[in-house]
Amino acid sequence: MTAAEFINKKKKDWDELEGLLSYPGNANAERLNRLGYLYRRITSDLAVARRDFPQDRCVTYLNELASRAHSTVYQASPLKRGSLLQFLRYGFPQIFRENIYFVGAAFLMFTIAFVGTYWSALRTPEFAEKLVPEDTVEHIKQLGRGAWNDTAAENRNLFASFVMTNNIRVAFLAFAWGIMFMVGSVYILVYNGILIGAVGGLCHVNGVALALWSFASPHGYIELTTIFIAGGAGMKMGYSLIAPSVYKRKRALIDAARTAIQMLGGCVVLLIVAGMIEGFVSPSDLSSTIKIGFGAVTGVVLFTYLFGMKPAKTS
Repeated sequence: MTAAEFINKKKKDWDELEGLLSYPGNANAERLNRLGYLYRRITSDLAVARRDFPQDRCVTYLNELASRAHSTVYQASPLKRGSLLQFLRYGFPQIFRENIYFVGAAFLMFTIAFVGTYWSALRTPEFAEKLVPEDTVEHIKQLGRGAWNDTAAENRNLFASFVMTNNIRVAFLAFAWGIMFMVGSVYILVYNGILIGAVGGLCHVNGVALALWSFASPHGYIELTTIFIAGGAGMKMGYSLIAPSVYKRKRALIDAARTAIQMLGGCVVLLIVAGMIEGFVSPSDLSSTIKIGFGAVTGVVLFTYLFGMKPAKTS
């Protein structure tokens, strides 16, 4: 069977599902039952298309359609308390996994830039200092000239808040700028990988690397993950303009934006959790070992949630 024959054979169900998803008003039981049936059919068709026609545009189309159907079937109205809890419990992890390629691309862009700049900072710290704001460089040097704990608390907190505030700003910019055909998201991710890599390298050179990473570890796994998810959401919107599948660009962007906004909504919740940890654990007097260990635990819990939370299968 060719891709064209496959599309012609299945298109009736796809069109019906599209019509139900576009139906205004609240979902009644009959419509939800039909949606659930067609959703299962579409996921089956998506699996076949990925296997037999991986390069055809119908794969992207089916993935987007399945994502929209999933949101309607399982989250219906995310502003209702029960639906919101259901979304946070199962919907957000599901959307994360469905868009893992975009999130993974965001992670790689940031990480490559970070590692490259960190290594460069160790070899030529003078160059790294030109990449970081002057007041931040001065704080790092002040911390390096004395023990971290002997430095005025306001100086330590000012430096730490720079890292936190920057990461939150990056998450939202990486999302919003993705609409520029992904270029904006790529720029933000790479630029901030360079910036954080330079900060980390300069801390290493000045002997305060342990202090930096012990502060960042408790909340850093969550905070950085939100950057990658937000960046992936932005890239998804931009990609819908580059390769709109069988849709026109406007329609493809609208559909991608629905999913991207849900991804950003989950990021907001993660940032709230990270902020609470950063307010109480990161600046505390706990030992570096405990803080780093605490951060590792948050990482395990976070990734278990994102990759493992799935609704129970019903027969």
